[in-house]
Amino acid sequence: MTGAIRRGLAALFDRLDTPAVHARLERAVVTAASLGFVIHLAIIGVARLLPDLPKTVFEGLDESPLHAVYTPFSVILFYEVVLLVFALAASHTGEIAKQYQIVSLIVVRRVFKDIGSFHELENWLAEPEAVRAVLLDMVGAVLMFLLVTGFATLRLVTPKTPIRRDLQGFIQLKKAMAVLLLVVLVGLAALNLASWLGLVRGLPAAMAPRPADVDLFFFPRFFEFMIFTDVFLLIVSLAYYERYQYLFRNAGFVISTVLLRISLSTPKPYDLLLALTAMVYGLAVLGVFAWFSAIEERSGEG
Repeated sequence: MTGAIRRGLAALFDRLDTPAVHARLERAVVTAASLGFVIHLAIIGVARLLPDLPKTVFEGLDESPLHAVYTPFSVILFYEVVLLVFALAASHTGEIAKQYQIVSLIVVRRVFKDIGSFHELENWLAEPEAVRAVLLDMVGAVLMFLLVTGFATLRLVTPKTPIRRDLQGFIQLKKAMAVLLLVVLVGLAALNLASWLGLVRGLPAAMAPRPADVDLFFFPRFFEFMIFTDVFLLIVSLAYYERYQYLFRNAGFVISTVLLRISLSTPKPYDLLLALTAMVYGLAVLGVFAWFSAIEERSGEG
């Protein structure tokens, strides 16, 4: 990436990454989530009050009101992905923490979907498979929350080893990559939404496949882009971070991201097991990194 393009994209990132822009984005997300929730509830209400409507009108619609929670959660998840892109330029550990949060929220959203899938809430024990799915996701979500908390705590206590190199070029590169990733994110979401709604035809499956499972809507493709982005930044970082512990930490985080991506395409209950393994691995890598950095800091003082 040439210097002029890199600086231009970095300047664009700085204009986007401001408190005013973030505040407007937050208001837009709250508005979209609220409207989505109300509209989804209204559609479910119409489908239940008018059962004689042609089934093609509400094809695939789950008529449980609890399923309406799925829509605002999806909007919030998209917002979290946008925040992940902004975190990319600020901190590698912050970006990984956002990845863990997104996967945990995907699991939480799935809990509401699974509960809404019960045929009769009063007789939920008569559906052991559905109960097992809900309980697995509930336990998995809490464990992920615990691991995310541990990761955030470790970030706070990890010694900040000074880097004796000018990182301005690397920071500009990360900002430029974040802008490009944001463009990919918006384009990928638009393509997948249009394909899922049947508004476009004939798109290659690799670009915008119509997901058999709406839980996987757009996230697997985005995590693939995150893997390539992290690998690229890992390679470039070799010119800036000559310290062994930084290279090992960044490589370990790439491995964790790869495991998260695989978990999104793995059936239950192995998806939860794989996602938890990815988070445990990332937590272990950060913990050893913090330990190594503390030892090196003490040896430098001595």
